[in-house]
Amino acid sequence: MNDATGQLLRRDDIDQRLLSLSATVRELEEHAKIRDALDQGATHDLGDTESREGLLAEALSRLTGRPICIEDAFGHISAGAGIGSKRPYPRLGAAARSRTAQLWLASGSPVREPRRLVALALSHGEVLGAICMLATDRPVTAGNVFALKYATRLLEVELSHRRSLARLELRLGRDLVDELVSGTDGATAGLRAEALGYDISGLQHVIVAQWQPPRTDDTVVVALRRTFRELFSSALVSRRADMAVAVVRGDPLGAEVFSVVAKTLRSTTGAVGIGGPSLDVAQIPRSFSEALHALHVRAGSIERYGVTRFDQLGIYRILAPAGGEPDLAGYIDEWLGTLRRADDSRGSDLVQTLAQYLDHGGNYDSTAQSLTIHRSTLRYRLKSIRQITGFDLADPDTRLNLHVATRAWRLRPNGAPFHVP
Repeated sequence: MNDATGQLLRRDDIDQRLLSLSATVRELEEHAKIRDALDQGATHDLGDTESREGLLAEALSRLTGRPICIEDAFGHISAGAGIGSKRPYPRLGAAARSRTAQLWLASGSPVREPRRLVALALSHGEVLGAICMLATDRPVTAGNVFALKYATRLLEVELSHRRSLARLELRLGRDLVDELVSGTDGATAGLRAEALGYDISGLQHVIVAQWQPPRTDDTVVVALRRTFRELFSSALVSRRADMAVAVVRGDPLGAEVFSVVAKTLRSTTGAVGIGGPSLDVAQIPRSFSEALHALHVRAGSIERYGVTRFDQLGIYRILAPAGGEPDLAGYIDEWLGTLRRADDSRGSDLVQTLAQYLDHGGNYDSTAQSLTIHRSTLRYRLKSIRQITGFDLADPDTRLNLHVATRAWRLRPNGAPFHVP
């Protein structure tokens, strides 16, 4: 080979290297532009977009000119851009999603599936979500693939951060619930609740839920948390053994709580107990004991599945009550409080009239005779009692509770307060 030929070959080699270097520079510049566009697009203010995933999908769609879907770990579409209102492809089953994950882990490249190219967001080998670039009549470019992979890394960061916060919030929330139902000081509880975005002031109730067969995982906890979100109730939820425990702000709904939890779990074989109201942190342990008592009563009743509120237990409030001490004052006030307050304001004696009427088995003649009043006067008083209390004196359960309450009222020590403070 002569010198001229060698120089020519070296020049060709240099030209090839320059072309390759130039292509590399163009590729790096393109990648830098893609990164900048996605970084800026994914960090804008949400505005009308509902989530960071929505911003990311819109940014990637604008950049590539392709429809984009973002899925959660279960294959549900959580955000999209340029896809319309209908799902653009069938949802894969668990086995197909597992196969996609294996291919992604093996190659590190987006996986081709019917109608789309899929890249997975992972954390320690666990799938957090996916970005799908939908097929069009244009071929997928190397820039499209790079944009898809970079967007997936941004999604990984967002979802990993969100999961870490959720786990931290869950742990702190569980710790706070345990402290609240066990008893803690208001100042400490207030600071910790505020850090979790929960308002511990004002009316609170404790709710316990238990499903059969017993569940020692978090399925009931998760279902209860979703229930309160659906019912727009603020709550802290934890688990004790096979029972979910919640501290709920405001006055929680009864039957609605059970029905939504049962729908979420796809099972009606559970019971929910709701404790009485707590006006400050110091009363929350009492509400917890009452919720357990309500749950115990429900579990021992004929209809063992459903919801029971402590303040609707009637006589069961003083039969094997929570804490072992009869709630006589609360029980008496529940059944006779309205009537007693009417006596105080009117100077009447309706509680005594009701007591005599029940003691005489509802017999008008013997009741009127014991009170030394006329039958018509007794009828008038009983009519007033029905109007003031709203009770149906013909209902057996109502008569039983009123009779027990009047007997307990008569046995009060002299000078003891009648009303619950």
